[in-house]
Amino acid sequence: MNLEVERLLDLAASLPPERRTAFLVKECPDARVRAEVASLLAYATGAEAFFDEAIHHAADDVRSSREPAPGDLLGAYRILSLLGRGGMGAVYLAERADGELQQKVAIKLLRGDCFRPVWRERFLTERQLLASLQHPSIIHVIDAGHTPEGRPYLIMEYVDGQPIDTFVDALDMRRRLELFLRVCEGVAHAHRRLIIHRDLKPSNILVDASGQPKLLDFGIAKLLDDTGSTQTVERLLTPDYASPEQLAGAPQSTATDIYSLGIILHQLLTGRVPRRPTPGKASEKPVRPSDINPQIPRDVDYLIAKALRPEPEDRYLSVGDLASDVRAVLARRPVQARAGDRGYRARRFLRRYWLPLAASFAVVASLSAGLYIANRERQIAERRFGAVRQLANKLFDIDAQVAQLPGSSKTRQLIVDTALEYLQRMSVDAPADAGLALDLGGAYMRVGRVLGVNISPNLGQTEQADTAAAHAQNLIESVLATDPRNRTALLRAAQVAHDRMILAGDRHNDGQALEFARRSVARLDQYFATGELTAQSDRKEAQQVILALINIANRYMIAGDNDRAIRLCGRAGAIARVTNWPTQAASSLIIVAQAQRARGDLNAALNAIQESVRMLEPKEEKAAGRNASYTLAMLREAQILGEPDTINLGRTREAVAVMERVIAISDDYARRDPSDFSSQHRVFNAKVKLAGMVAATEPQRALDLLDDGLRILVRTASHGGNTQNEIRTLAQSVGPLLRLNRGEDARQRLDTAFARLAQLKLYPAERVSLGSEADQTLRAQAEYEAAAGDPAHALAIYRDLLQAVLSGATGTSSLTEAVQLANLYRDFARVQRLAHRPDQAAQLDARRRELWQQWDRKLPGNAFIHRLAL
Repeated sequence: MNLEVERLLDLAASLPPERRTAFLVKECPDARVRAEVASLLAYATGAEAFFDEAIHHAADDVRSSREPAPGDLLGAYRILSLLGRGGMGAVYLAERADGELQQKVAIKLLRGDCFRPVWRERFLTERQLLASLQHPSIIHVIDAGHTPEGRPYLIMEYVDGQPIDTFVDALDMRRRLELFLRVCEGVAHAHRRLIIHRDLKPSNILVDASGQPKLLDFGIAKLLDDTGSTQTVERLLTPDYASPEQLAGAPQSTATDIYSLGIILHQLLTGRVPRRPTPGKASEKPVRPSDINPQIPRDVDYLIAKALRPEPEDRYLSVGDLASDVRAVLARRPVQARAGDRGYRARRFLRRYWLPLAASFAVVASLSAGLYIANRERQIAERRFGAVRQLANKLFDIDAQVAQLPGSSKTRQLIVDTALEYLQRMSVDAPADAGLALDLGGAYMRVGRVLGVNISPNLGQTEQADTAAAHAQNLIESVLATDPRNRTALLRAAQVAHDRMILAGDRHNDGQALEFARRSVARLDQYFATGELTAQSDRKEAQQVILALINIANRYMIAGDNDRAIRLCGRAGAIARVTNWPTQAASSLIIVAQAQRARGDLNAALNAIQESVRMLEPKEEKAAGRNASYTLAMLREAQILGEPDTINLGRTREAVAVMERVIAISDDYARRDPSDFSSQHRVFNAKVKLAGMVAATEPQRALDLLDDGLRILVRTASHGGNTQNEIRTLAQSVGPLLRLNRGEDARQRLDTAFARLAQLKLYPAERVSLGSEADQTLRAQAEYEAAAGDPAHALAIYRDLLQAVLSGATGTSSLTEAVQLANLYRDFARVQRLAHRPDQAAQLDARRRELWQQWDRKLPGNAFIHRLAL
């Protein structure tokens, strides 16, 4: 302890507790010295309470302070060994001792000699906060309780892993950044629940053998809406990772954790913290990561500098913003921190010299106002002529050619990054120039398509794609506000609404997708009102209209409006014939076939899809766009032929052969360009569909296909709908695993699926939609329980699921819904028989037959319905 600390401690200790904080603020300007004195004062106060308590309860203290030894029991768990000790307690490795389950856990126990009420309160707070968090990157609570002596303990999952700074030693820079992103996801989850950790550091982040990080030790975490002061909090934080406001005892927010994350990222990339706080000395300037390792991009310097800014309001607004910049580094896109650094330095300069600068600006403004007005229109025109022409005519023309080449994703990313630099620079003038706004809107639309609109080869960056589409929408709508019949603007507005429809559909947000579909149709109707399309003058424009109509028809078909879907495809086909686009005419038949299938007219559906396959079959070297349409048509053909538990012809062997052909073609393209999301997604979709077709007869093959699908989802993790696809794939894999007698693996996949459902807030839910992720997962759980010898539990799952389903579905609104409800009756009846309840099974069979008899009356003579009604 240095002399200054001793002097201040003596003076402060002589004052009443309520006057000490004001005294330290006045007498000690150095925040770190002030923090050290406050910590010693708090310790002294606690020591007095401790000894006072000890004098009155010495006997109880001795008894309750005994620490557990190997073999001791805490609840249903037996202590195996000590894992570590901290200031308030110890953590033990334990195992389930009652024979119900084989399970290892970590048990955190308050120390027996911790009599201070504030420590016990903090321990109980940690238990409650952890219990409210459910995320793969946060350690989860299993149970809690008290010892016979009243000491609280917390039972958590046991993470057999390494601190993150040790784990990353074997990783390259890219994998370190990807691991850090998973940590950010956990912290962001806590922040969304108004919880700040306040002690983030590598030792509190363990990484298990699978590479999954886990946030630990929420001992000094705090609710953001907790009105208790943070200025008198006991100093259990770690100075190397603490924010300036923590060291100063000031109020804290999510920016506190962002600061700690910045230090952790610096350490993960360089092996050292950026600076070490020393009480009584000014903070040294953070060392830039690239100064330590020149291979680290300069963009990383900027994002870490932004996270470590002294003022909380100048850091990232959220952990999500920090993570977005890390993703930008990985994708070699511009980081927001770099764009904001100049403004940050300017604000700092203005704060110091605002008075002389204000006077100078006033003089300069008065002299330059006239010159500015005179030159403004000329500058806008020159910028528009040069930059937009260069952007539109070169970058996107190059991209259109590059997109057809396998392995072009990195080049396309460079094109997008360059395009965005142009667009951001020119957007300043867009509100004052309708022509420029229209050009920019079209450019942002094309950027969005390259980023992640799943209608052509793209980079799978769906969030960024939707942001670009929203920019395009705002710019184009500003043009239509002043010129409602602008033909180009109407077409662009329809296209942008169409793109946002695709993106919403990929996120499985069907309601939002249908709303965008309606907007697109309305704009197309206005567009058609301004003139007809002809083969002579509008062929390229016609191709864009046809694409929009086909995809909008698909969205209406998904919503169950098959008649409208077929009408829109008929309109698209007519335009394609007039303007000589045979490939687009063939693509429209894919949607017609799906709509006919949804109606139950399987022969008409098969004829339409086989005609589409014939028209789309490449006659020469396949371009990426044509290949995508061709394989999609074949995939739909296989589904019509024999996709199980759907509307199909029951010709499974033929369906398998077609699907194998789809996988062979799609795999070839995906291997050439692993970064192209579209080709990867086609392989994923085909493998999952084929797995369903062979699951009953070849469970190992089905499982291999599904595992391949899960690996593809990991490679394309930035796509917006991947979590829903992961849930469906995990649920689908339960059946093959059970057939292979791998019940434990099936249980683990179910646990992961339910965790993902909770993460997306899709389940628990009072209402469950047929065919949804929750529906599929609950059915898989019931199948698991029945196979595990617990049909009663399986019956309870089915009862609850049927009640949740019937609250929103009757099976009469569409044939697809009828098939899904009938399958639920069938599977429920099968478990009733396993439970030796034949009467209840017969009732369910009767309800299923009655449903099909209703449809037989609605669609008389339909072979598919008649087969099921028997």
